[in-house]
Amino acid sequence: MSTCRQQALIEVPVETLWELVGDVRRHPEWWPRIIDVQCEELEQGCTFRQVTKAAVGKIETDILVERLEGCRELQLRCLDTGTCSRWLLTSTQAGTFVDVELGMDPHNLPNRVFDAVAGRRYFRKWLAQSLEALRQAAGEGRDLAARPP
Repeated sequence: MSTCRQQALIEVPVETLWELVGDVRRHPEWWPRIIDVQCEELEQGCTFRQVTKAAVGKIETDILVERLEGCRELQLRCLDTGTCSRWLLTSTQAGTFVDVELGMDPHNLPNRVFDAVAGRRYFRKWLAQSLEALRQAAGEGRDLAARPP
């Protein structure tokens, strides 16, 4: 199983980030490679359908919400590929501390091969892109740019 972990301080209130991270229906707005999410009810233990850009084309998968704790934690697991993510948000005086893990616990031979050959590099890059896109979607720095010197 490959996993990568990254931490960041994003200078926006935790509630602003939670609106983007905690609502899976908003993931296509900022999370690279996620194209569409079809989710009727969002609660711990529910599943939803997700369309993700793959190396070749798109894939549709079922995602389980393993943990959902308001304004604090979201943990997801793809029931088809074994891809998993865990987002922890903590409010600070400077904004929000984000602790993210992204990786794969592969369910079949093709995914095990992918994970062994490219998993760590793939997830590390996707995680870095995800945090940068989240910063932009949350509007980090906009308040600072608008303030007089």
